[in-house]
Amino acid sequence: MENRNFINGNFIDSISNKSVDVINPANQSLVGSINEAMDDEIDLAIESAKNTFQKRILQDMDAKVKSNMMRAIGAKLREYSSEAGKLLSLENGKTISQCVGEFKGAADTFDFYAGMTDKIENKLIPSGKDTFNYVVLEPFGVSLQIVPWNYPVSIFSGMVAQNLIVGNTIVIKPPELCPLSSNFYGRIFKEVGVPEGIINIVHGRGEVTGRKLVKHNGIDYIVFTGSPEVASEILKETADRIIPCHFELGGKSAAIIYPDADIDKAVDSTVKGIFKPNAGQICVAMSRVIVHPKIKDEYMSKLISKTKKLKIGAGADDDTDVTPLISKDQIQRVSNYVKSGIQSGAELALGGNEHDNKEGNFYEPTIFNNVSTNSTIAQEEIFGPVTSVFDFEDEEQAIDIANSTNYGLASGIFTADDQKAKWTAERIQAGIIWHNDWFVDGTNLPGGGYKKSGYGRDGGMDGIYSHGQTKRVSKRLY
Repeated sequence: MENRNFINGNFIDSISNKSVDVINPANQSLVGSINEAMDDEIDLAIESAKNTFQKRILQDMDAKVKSNMMRAIGAKLREYSSEAGKLLSLENGKTISQCVGEFKGAADTFDFYAGMTDKIENKLIPSGKDTFNYVVLEPFGVSLQIVPWNYPVSIFSGMVAQNLIVGNTIVIKPPELCPLSSNFYGRIFKEVGVPEGIINIVHGRGEVTGRKLVKHNGIDYIVFTGSPEVASEILKETADRIIPCHFELGGKSAAIIYPDADIDKAVDSTVKGIFKPNAGQICVAMSRVIVHPKIKDEYMSKLISKTKKLKIGAGADDDTDVTPLISKDQIQRVSNYVKSGIQSGAELALGGNEHDNKEGNFYEPTIFNNVSTNSTIAQEEIFGPVTSVFDFEDEEQAIDIANSTNYGLASGIFTADDQKAKWTAERIQAGIIWHNDWFVDGTNLPGGGYKKSGYGRDGGMDGIYSHGQTKRVSKRLY
């Protein structure tokens, strides 16, 4: 297991000799430690990326060569998926099968974008017989990419692959809570022969290493996935330099369940959407459910019954349904929100407590009923296994509730009426809309947020163009 920073094609020791411990959230055991990059390593990484960019190694790379390189990365990710997935499970808490699947999904991402290397087309813009105009997509330069802890491998792959297509060189900071598995990427980049300086991995705490990276004058572009609060800090730090940013931020995703919906499907989607994927630690979690009174009793009864059967436990046990939260701080955060919900007068229908296993960071799946739309639990992202249920009388009220937060990342619609689904989707303020299921995704599909959920898009051709800048070239013909 490599625990050093990966800079200019090699793993290097931290000059400061500082490190960050990595703790297993299921039992508080020490998984390992990672070197913390400080000023010297940060300067070296950014200088390496800058020099490589200026040499145009990536911009001038033949599309087929780039494609083969990305496919080779994908093949290595599959080769190491079992070993790396077990390590990710230890440091992140998710089940081993989920973690192995995350590495295999990352491989699929590289394969997809490998097929896109020759799909970017320059555009000729006709404007009369006297001028010749064309438009090209160009990179920003050195891209700083800050990865969150909930899906560190899959988000790592998406960030890197799309930026490789455009031609940005990369300095990427994995999350300090689960950084070890990210270093498999450095191992893979070295084995595949990715040219030195194209991708550099630096580790450390967000408030130290992350802040130093953001403030560095060598950064040309920032890609961040995380909270709106941190994004706001990034914008403040970079305002004077006017650095372009790409943000995928928090969510307070709502599902509208109409009276003609398949209730069993809606219940299954709720469990999948808020409890089973990483204990609700996902920005598109189904944290709000807006259900018609005609079917609400049946929906609630089935949801509670199904949720009670979920197994809470460590990711090492692959039959676990609800895995631990990432840290003790996260447990406290969720607990505080639950207390706030109770104080607001919401009905606690299920859960509301830490799990009996105090050794790990386990929290019971929690369901609130009859929640006020103005309450804290209805407005703020909890990032845990907690969902809130609301009533609605007509379609307009359902839309109002869905749009009543400052977030707009994802939303869901459950109805047998395709026309109603279309009408609803057109009125919900969110970048992703799912119909009759939760998590209907694909690498070829764009995703991103409205409002405080961020800006920029990832996935498909939209994602590629979102990570570059457009240049117009015009010539007068004589």
